[in-house]
Amino acid sequence: MTARLDRRRSPLAAPPLPLRRSMVAVMRYQLSGYVRSVRALHPVLALALLLAIMFSSPVGGTPAEVRQGTVNAIADAAVLVFPICAWAARGLLDTEPDVQRYVSAVTAGRRRALIAGLLSAYVFSVVLALIAPIYLLAMAAGSGLGVQAMLVCAALSPLSALGATAVGALTSRAVIPSTGTSILVLLGICALNLIFGMTGLRFLAVPMIDWMRSAGHGPADLTHAFPDLAARTLAWTAIAIALYVRLRRTRP
Repeated sequence: MTARLDRRRSPLAAPPLPLRRSMVAVMRYQLSGYVRSVRALHPVLALALLLAIMFSSPVGGTPAEVRQGTVNAIADAAVLVFPICAWAARGLLDTEPDVQRYVSAVTAGRRRALIAGLLSAYVFSVVLALIAPIYLLAMAAGSGLGVQAMLVCAALSPLSALGATAVGALTSRAVIPSTGTSILVLLGICALNLIFGMTGLRFLAVPMIDWMRSAGHGPADLTHAFPDLAARTLAWTAIAIALYVRLRRTRP
Protein backbone atom coordinates (compact mmCIF):
# COMPACT_ATOMS: atom_id res chain seq x y z
CA MET A 1 0.00 0.00 0.00
CA THR A 2 2.84 2.40 0.88
CA ALA A 3 4.69 1.59 -2.35
CA ARG A 4 1.53 2.30 -4.34
CA LEU A 5 1.16 5.70 -2.67
CA ASP A 6 4.83 6.46 -3.35
CA ARG A 7 4.37 5.72 -7.05
CA ARG A 8 1.40 8.08 -7.20
CA ARG A 9 3.21 10.88 -5.41
CA SER A 10 3.97 13.95 -7.51
CA PRO A 11 7.64 14.48 -8.49
CA LEU A 12 7.39 17.91 -6.85
CA ALA A 13 7.21 16.11 -3.52
CA ALA A 14 10.59 14.44 -4.08
CA PRO A 15 13.35 15.74 -1.79
CA PRO A 16 15.63 18.19 -3.60
CA LEU A 17 19.31 17.63 -4.07
CA PRO A 18 21.77 18.98 -1.46
CA LEU A 19 21.98 22.78 -1.52
CA ARG A 20 25.50 23.17 -2.90
CA ARG A 21 25.15 20.49 -5.60
CA SER A 22 21.78 21.69 -6.81
CA MET A 23 22.72 25.38 -6.94
CA VAL A 24 26.01 24.74 -8.72
CA ALA A 25 24.37 22.33 -11.17
CA VAL A 26 21.65 24.81 -12.16
CA MET A 27 24.14 27.68 -12.46
CA ARG A 28 26.50 25.62 -14.61
CA TYR A 29 23.66 24.54 -16.84
CA GLN A 30 22.35 28.07 -17.35
CA LEU A 31 25.75 29.71 -17.85
CA SER A 32 27.03 27.05 -20.22
CA GLY A 33 23.81 27.04 -22.24
CA TYR A 34 23.85 30.81 -22.57
CA VAL A 35 27.54 31.11 -23.44
CA ARG A 36 27.17 28.47 -26.15
CA SER A 37 24.13 30.15 -27.67
CA VAL A 38 24.07 32.99 -30.18
CA ARG A 39 22.22 35.15 -27.65
CA ALA A 40 25.40 35.68 -25.64
CA LEU A 41 27.02 37.43 -28.60
CA HIS A 42 24.48 40.25 -28.63
CA PRO A 43 25.49 41.96 -25.35
CA VAL A 44 29.16 41.16 -25.98
CA LEU A 45 29.07 42.93 -29.35
CA ALA A 46 27.15 45.83 -27.81
CA LEU A 47 29.83 46.13 -25.12
CA ALA A 48 32.59 46.05 -27.74
CA LEU A 49 30.88 48.87 -29.65
CA LEU A 50 30.51 50.88 -26.44
CA LEU A 51 34.19 50.46 -25.59
CA ALA A 52 35.21 51.47 -29.11
CA ILE A 53 33.20 54.68 -28.78
CA MET A 54 34.46 55.42 -25.27
CA PHE A 55 38.13 54.95 -26.12
CA SER A 56 37.95 56.84 -29.39
CA SER A 57 38.77 60.03 -27.43
CA PRO A 58 41.56 59.26 -24.94
CA VAL A 59 41.87 61.14 -21.66
CA GLY A 60 44.90 63.42 -21.49
CA GLY A 61 46.36 66.42 -19.69
CA THR A 62 47.95 66.90 -16.30
CA PRO A 63 47.76 64.11 -13.68
CA ALA A 64 44.91 65.95 -11.95
CA GLU A 65 43.01 66.26 -15.22
CA VAL A 66 43.60 62.59 -16.00
CA ARG A 67 42.32 61.60 -12.55
CA GLN A 68 39.17 63.65 -12.99
CA GLY A 69 38.66 62.51 -16.56
CA THR A 70 39.03 58.83 -15.73
CA VAL A 71 36.67 59.08 -12.75
CA ASN A 72 34.07 60.72 -14.98
CA ALA A 73 34.59 58.06 -17.65
CA ILE A 74 34.27 55.22 -15.14
CA ALA A 75 30.99 56.62 -13.82
CA ASP A 76 29.74 57.09 -17.39
CA ALA A 77 30.74 53.53 -18.28
CA ALA A 78 28.82 52.14 -15.30
CA VAL A 79 25.71 53.97 -16.54
CA LEU A 80 26.11 53.05 -20.21
CA VAL A 81 26.70 49.37 -19.46
CA PHE A 82 23.46 49.17 -17.44
CA PRO A 83 21.12 48.36 -20.38
CA ILE A 84 23.70 45.95 -21.81
CA CYS A 85 23.86 44.01 -18.55
CA ALA A 86 20.06 44.03 -18.29
CA TRP A 87 19.87 42.64 -21.80
CA ALA A 88 22.40 39.94 -20.92
CA ALA A 89 20.54 38.94 -17.74
CA ARG A 90 17.25 38.72 -19.61
CA GLY A 91 18.87 36.65 -22.37
CA LEU A 92 20.45 34.21 -19.92
CA LEU A 93 17.20 33.61 -18.06
CA ASP A 94 15.32 33.20 -21.35
CA THR A 95 17.82 30.70 -22.78
CA GLU A 96 16.56 27.98 -20.46
CA PRO A 97 13.51 26.30 -22.08
CA ASP A 98 10.30 26.31 -20.06
CA VAL A 99 10.38 22.52 -19.70
CA GLN A 100 13.96 22.60 -18.43
CA ARG A 101 13.01 25.37 -16.00
CA TYR A 102 10.34 23.05 -14.63
CA VAL A 103 12.81 20.16 -14.39
CA SER A 104 15.31 22.38 -12.56
CA ALA A 105 12.59 23.41 -10.12
CA VAL A 106 11.67 19.76 -9.49
CA THR A 107 15.28 18.62 -9.12
CA ALA A 108 16.77 21.47 -7.12
CA GLY A 109 13.65 22.96 -5.59
CA ARG A 110 11.79 26.03 -6.85
CA ARG A 111 13.47 28.48 -4.51
CA ARG A 112 16.97 27.18 -5.21
CA ALA A 113 16.39 27.17 -8.96
CA LEU A 114 15.15 30.75 -8.80
CA ILE A 115 18.15 31.90 -6.76
CA ALA A 116 20.56 30.01 -9.00
CA GLY A 117 19.07 31.68 -12.07
CA LEU A 118 19.48 35.14 -10.57
CA LEU A 119 23.04 34.38 -9.50
CA SER A 120 23.91 33.09 -12.96
CA ALA A 121 22.48 36.21 -14.57
CA TYR A 122 24.44 38.41 -12.17
CA VAL A 123 27.69 36.53 -12.73
CA PHE A 124 27.53 37.04 -16.48
CA SER A 125 26.37 40.65 -16.13
CA VAL A 126 29.07 41.61 -13.65
CA VAL A 127 31.76 40.14 -15.90
CA LEU A 128 30.56 42.39 -18.71
CA ALA A 129 30.33 45.38 -16.38
CA LEU A 130 33.86 44.88 -15.04
CA ILE A 131 35.42 44.70 -18.50
CA ALA A 132 34.45 48.29 -19.32
CA PRO A 133 36.47 50.16 -16.64
CA ILE A 134 39.62 48.00 -16.55
CA TYR A 135 41.69 50.29 -18.77
CA LEU A 136 40.26 53.40 -17.12
CA LEU A 137 41.12 52.09 -13.67
CA ALA A 138 44.69 51.42 -14.80
CA MET A 139 44.91 55.00 -16.06
CA ALA A 140 43.50 56.32 -12.80
CA ALA A 141 46.04 54.33 -10.78
CA GLY A 142 48.87 55.64 -12.96
CA SER A 143 47.69 59.22 -12.42
CA GLY A 144 47.88 58.87 -8.64
CA LEU A 145 44.25 58.29 -7.70
CA GLY A 146 43.95 57.18 -4.07
CA VAL A 147 43.19 53.62 -3.07
CA GLN A 148 39.84 54.49 -1.51
CA ALA A 149 38.70 56.38 -4.60
CA MET A 150 39.91 53.49 -6.77
CA LEU A 151 37.81 51.01 -4.79
CA VAL A 152 34.77 53.24 -5.05
CA CYS A 153 35.21 53.60 -8.81
CA ALA A 154 35.67 49.85 -9.18
CA ALA A 155 32.50 49.20 -7.15
CA LEU A 156 30.27 51.23 -9.47
CA SER A 157 30.25 48.54 -12.15
CA PRO A 158 29.11 45.67 -9.85
CA LEU A 159 26.40 47.96 -8.49
CA SER A 160 25.26 48.77 -12.01
CA ALA A 161 25.23 45.06 -12.89
CA LEU A 162 23.19 44.30 -9.77
CA GLY A 163 20.41 46.69 -10.69
CA ALA A 164 20.59 45.59 -14.32
CA THR A 165 20.18 41.95 -13.32
CA ALA A 166 16.96 42.84 -11.53
CA VAL A 167 15.69 44.63 -14.65
CA GLY A 168 16.62 41.69 -16.83
CA ALA A 169 14.81 39.29 -14.49
CA LEU A 170 11.67 41.45 -14.46
CA THR A 171 11.56 41.38 -18.25
CA SER A 172 12.41 37.69 -18.69
CA ARG A 173 10.05 35.19 -20.31
CA ALA A 174 8.98 33.80 -16.92
CA VAL A 175 7.30 37.18 -16.27
CA ILE A 176 6.63 38.61 -19.77
CA PRO A 177 6.12 35.81 -22.32
CA SER A 178 6.14 38.11 -25.37
CA THR A 179 9.68 38.83 -26.61
CA GLY A 180 8.76 42.14 -28.22
CA THR A 181 6.91 43.37 -25.15
CA SER A 182 9.74 42.35 -22.82
CA ILE A 183 12.31 44.27 -24.88
CA LEU A 184 10.12 47.38 -24.86
CA VAL A 185 9.62 47.10 -21.10
CA LEU A 186 13.37 46.66 -20.57
CA LEU A 187 14.18 49.75 -22.61
CA GLY A 188 11.38 51.64 -20.89
CA ILE A 189 12.71 50.83 -17.42
CA CYS A 190 16.22 51.92 -18.42
CA ALA A 191 14.88 55.17 -19.88
CA LEU A 192 12.71 55.87 -16.83
CA ASN A 193 15.73 55.33 -14.58
CA LEU A 194 17.55 58.13 -16.36
CA ILE A 195 14.48 60.40 -16.50
CA PHE A 196 13.61 59.92 -12.83
CA GLY A 197 17.25 60.45 -11.89
CA MET A 198 17.10 63.96 -13.33
CA THR A 199 13.87 64.90 -11.54
CA GLY A 200 12.46 64.95 -8.05
CA LEU A 201 11.54 61.27 -8.47
CA ARG A 202 15.16 60.13 -8.23
CA PHE A 203 14.30 57.99 -5.19
CA LEU A 204 12.39 55.69 -7.58
CA ALA A 205 15.43 54.96 -9.74
CA VAL A 206 18.86 53.43 -9.52
CA PRO A 207 20.97 56.53 -8.64
CA MET A 208 23.05 56.45 -11.82
CA ILE A 209 22.60 60.15 -12.53
CA ASP A 210 23.61 60.95 -8.95
CA TRP A 211 26.86 58.98 -9.16
CA MET A 212 27.65 60.73 -12.45
CA ARG A 213 27.07 64.09 -10.75
CA SER A 214 29.21 63.09 -7.79
CA ALA A 215 31.98 61.90 -10.10
CA GLY A 216 31.82 65.23 -11.94
CA HIS A 217 32.51 67.03 -8.66
CA GLY A 218 35.67 65.00 -8.09
CA PRO A 219 36.87 61.71 -6.58
CA ALA A 220 36.46 63.02 -3.01
CA ASP A 221 32.79 63.87 -3.54
CA LEU A 222 32.12 60.48 -5.15
CA THR A 223 33.82 58.70 -2.24
CA HIS A 224 31.77 60.68 0.26
CA ALA A 225 28.47 60.00 -1.54
CA PHE A 226 29.16 56.33 -2.27
CA PRO A 227 27.57 54.77 0.88
CA ASP A 228 24.27 56.52 0.17
CA LEU A 229 24.41 55.64 -3.53
CA ALA A 230 25.16 51.99 -2.75
CA ALA A 231 22.35 51.77 -0.18
CA ARG A 232 19.83 53.24 -2.63
CA THR A 233 20.95 50.84 -5.37
CA LEU A 234 20.68 47.84 -3.06
CA ALA A 235 17.22 48.93 -1.87
CA TRP A 236 15.99 49.40 -5.45
CA THR A 237 17.37 46.01 -6.44
CA ALA A 238 15.79 44.27 -3.44
CA ILE A 239 12.37 45.71 -4.31
CA ALA A 240 12.75 44.75 -7.98
CA ILE A 241 13.82 41.19 -7.11
CA ALA A 242 10.91 40.82 -4.69
CA LEU A 243 8.56 41.93 -7.46
CA TYR A 244 10.16 39.44 -9.83
CA VAL A 245 9.72 36.60 -7.36
CA ARG A 246 6.09 37.55 -6.83
CA LEU A 247 5.29 37.82 -10.54
CA ARG A 248 7.18 34.64 -11.38
CA ARG A 249 5.08 32.63 -8.95
CA THR A 250 1.90 33.69 -10.72
CA ARG A 251 3.12 32.59 -14.16
CA PRO A 252 3.26 29.00 -15.44
